[in-house]
Amino acid sequence: MSPTRSRARSAPDYNIFKENIRFSGHVMASSIDLLTKINDEFLTCQICFETYTRPKSLNCQHTFCLKCLEEYNPPNNKVVVCPTCRSEQPLTVEGINGLKDNFFISSMSDMLKTVKEIRSEDKDGTSLMCDTCDHDNRKAAISRCLDCTDFLCSECSIWHIRTKLTRRHKIVSLTEFESGMHNQELKSRAKIYCMIHDGEAAKIYCQSCQCPICHECVECGHARHRRCSLKEEVLNQGRQIENLLKTAKEKTGVLRTLQSTLKEIKITKKKERDQAEAEIEKTCEIFINAIHRRKQELVDELHNMHASEVKHINADEDSVEMQLSSLVSCTEFSRKVLEYGTPKEVLGLNNQMTQILHQLLETHPAMKYHKTEQTDVILFDTNPDASVRVIRDNLGRLNRQEAAFDENTNKVLRQLDSFCATESGAIERRNGQRAITQRAESTAETRLLVQLGKQGIGDGEFESTPNLAVNSVNEIITADFDGAKIQIFDPQGNFKDSFVTEVNKRMCKPAGIAILNNDDIAVCCEDQVHIWTHEGKGVLGFGKGFFGNCSSIAVNADNHLVVADVGKHCVSVHTNTGKLITQFGAQGKGESKLIEPRYVACDSLNNIIVSDGGDCSIKKFSAQVACLKNLS
Repeated sequence: MSPTRSRARSAPDYNIFKENIRFSGHVMASSIDLLTKINDEFLTCQICFETYTRPKSLNCQHTFCLKCLEEYNPPNNKVVVCPTCRSEQPLTVEGINGLKDNFFISSMSDMLKTVKEIRSEDKDGTSLMCDTCDHDNRKAAISRCLDCTDFLCSECSIWHIRTKLTRRHKIVSLTEFESGMHNQELKSRAKIYCMIHDGEAAKIYCQSCQCPICHECVECGHARHRRCSLKEEVLNQGRQIENLLKTAKEKTGVLRTLQSTLKEIKITKKKERDQAEAEIEKTCEIFINAIHRRKQELVDELHNMHASEVKHINADEDSVEMQLSSLVSCTEFSRKVLEYGTPKEVLGLNNQMTQILHQLLETHPAMKYHKTEQTDVILFDTNPDASVRVIRDNLGRLNRQEAAFDENTNKVLRQLDSFCATESGAIERRNGQRAITQRAESTAETRLLVQLGKQGIGDGEFESTPNLAVNSVNEIITADFDGAKIQIFDPQGNFKDSFVTEVNKRMCKPAGIAILNNDDIAVCCEDQVHIWTHEGKGVLGFGKGFFGNCSSIAVNADNHLVVADVGKHCVSVHTNTGKLITQFGAQGKGESKLIEPRYVACDSLNNIIVSDGGDCSIKKFSAQVACLKNLS
């Protein structure tokens, strides 16, 4: 094959350069510049840790091999999760194969490989071969054409500048090419080829279609489109990228500052945790010491009581011993007199012996046990549940309080906010995300997460269908009317605690239940409303004589209690201390009347929604207690 004849290029990198890569000459020049700046990691897939094979880019700009992503992503998955940043990207029907090819990485890899081969030529004796020689008779390349990017041997270099089609091409030695001295010229010679008309250089940019076109394309559908020169568009887009890079540099600085600030916040949070933990330890130590002191007081009191009883018993024991001794002695003496005494002696001692014996026989030696069938027993009277509750209620609790950031942190956050998208853009993205979420939810399978409780009287069991509410930490609080108790379950449905709704030794039947902002539990108990802490300690009770039969309760955005009273056919609003704010409703049919206000709820605007069982309707009242709607 004649060296003057341009050989058809079949290498894949040439097709990529010609058909798909914009500004390929710029990429080549930049590749030479970046050779000493880019490490192997830049051109290494972070899944297989090898050089990229058909690199695919995600929307987050992370790049991975096609095969690696296919093996990493589950089959038939509609989204791909980035292995690096965990961001999700929807897939088309083509799956992973439909992701964008990263031609920049491909061309960079090829170019760096070429330059490294040039640099290593003298070291290992391997030469780059001429691209235009016959395949069976290829010679070592000594130069490269900057226009058609072919490597040329000495003979082909001579013919290249003599051929009519290539005589204007510029040929440089491999040493000059590798040194980078022609980088600027490479940029000026860089061409973009038309995607439709093969071999035609694109010199026009269609702004309507956002693609480079050649002169023939103008007549083939772009005649009425907005157009400009390709060079002008390159400059415009370059300026846009420069502006974005400048902003990115500024945000990088802000992010680094925020990163340092977050580390400082973490340190502060750790100090707060350690301080709170130290206070807990200190308070618990006080309780423990108080318990030990009380223990010693009880033990000492027990010993004193025991010693007092033993003292009385010892006295009685001595009295019994003395009477026993006297009785034995008198008995023996009397028996001796009767046995050995003369009649005169018997008669002389009779009165004395009789008197002593009567006295000993009639006297009780231990008066404490005379005519009694019982004795005192020392017992320790305690209530373990009450003890636990006392400690739980009085040891303390953890609360969250709002605290303002310092000025430096606020400054960093304001700077970061300034880089964020406009509100409308954010809303649009949120709406888009919401639509995606709704689509995902519509196809998601409904499944039972947990089922808690059963009929019974034990912990975690219900005697009647429970009313329920959820507090700020997603615990489930239930009110069992027949069981007269409140039970608390964790978010996973496990029983945690319970307490009986008892006030002044009177059992109260809990109906409606609601949770205040501090997680205290407000409960409707027939003719009163009672508030208990999460631990079951009574906080407040109000409404005795005011309510007829309060059946339901809600808490509005102002932390006010809204109570539905079936007995009085009305709804009342109270502060969290029980003070009446307003009351509305009366028996009857009409916009402002209620027949049987069974259930009540509040929306985010503090409007009051009442379920009226008398006419099977739902009535919505404004926060100013003006009837708005009557929904049948």
